[in-house]
Amino acid sequence: MNRPCTAIEIQVNGIQAVVLENEWLRAVILVGKGTDIWEIVYKPLKLELLMKTTAGLAVYEGRDFKKNRLAHYADGYPGGWQEIIPNRASFSSGEVGQREEGESAGVPWDYSIEQGDDQSVTLRCSLSLPYTPLTVEKTIRLLAGESTLFISERIVNTGINTVHFIWTHHPAFGGPLVNEQAQVILPEGSVAFNILRYEEDREGALVSFEEEPTSVLLPNGDRKSLLKIDPRKSIGQSCYIPLKGFQEGVAGIYNPSLNVKLLLEWDHETFPCLRYWSNNDEEIYTLALEPSSSWFSDIHDCIRHDNCISLKPMEEKRLWINLRVEQS
Repeated sequence: MNRPCTAIEIQVNGIQAVVLENEWLRAVILVGKGTDIWEIVYKPLKLELLMKTTAGLAVYEGRDFKKNRLAHYADGYPGGWQEIIPNRASFSSGEVGQREEGESAGVPWDYSIEQGDDQSVTLRCSLSLPYTPLTVEKTIRLLAGESTLFISERIVNTGINTVHFIWTHHPAFGGPLVNEQAQVILPEGSVAFNILRYEEDREGALVSFEEEPTSVLLPNGDRKSLLKIDPRKSIGQSCYIPLKGFQEGVAGIYNPSLNVKLLLEWDHETFPCLRYWSNNDEEIYTLALEPSSSWFSDIHDCIRHDNCISLKPMEEKRLWINLRVEQS
């Protein structure tokens, strides 16, 4: 008799991983490296949802992340879905800047597996960050009969002073789901905040850096609609634009040629921002939809504009994110 929900422990390029699986989805989580979600397969179509670079995890072959953690979450970037805690941070004894983003993605996590009478399977993970005084508890769950991956988390400040930080999830989606026929679903009411224009001088009212998602200004002077995915090119271009102003955390990708819709749903009170990143060259062809706590990149901008998470000692913050796949 087949079990509706299963979990097995494996190694992927020498990295400890757990595979969660039900009738609809197969998810590979790298507990040995940041709890990256390395693979999500929609099983009815054998459709891989996440982007992987050509080298993938081979760049980490033989690396012991416990002894030699990544300095930055994107060092040797393989693709997949990273959790970035913190994106940036400021606390009494230190600061996490641009070169040290994402401690959580560069170390092993403790974990346990719970099997719920074949009708559910849960991966429980926990981590005390090596530098920033935060601890994280994270569960990733599948339920029988549901094509949804459920993620819930709790962060606690274990330091003696307030910690200000940015918290971001970084799922990068790829082909065949991502192509020029696909349609991007953005949260209703979204406003694009052109962070690159803002960071050029930081002058003027913040509203002057807001743009329509259908016509954002790129650094080369071109205009781009965030609702469309550009075709792959030998020399492509990158687009990074945070979105804000929405009242519900729902975004995704609909590909009519596959008749598949991927939806991300999340707690928009904890994550009032969606960071949009696309790239369309031969090496990295992706659309990343990244729920985040902030539309600023610099922690001092976040603090100044009250746009970051600030936790007092032993204070906590909770979050949930669901990934759902639909096919009509």
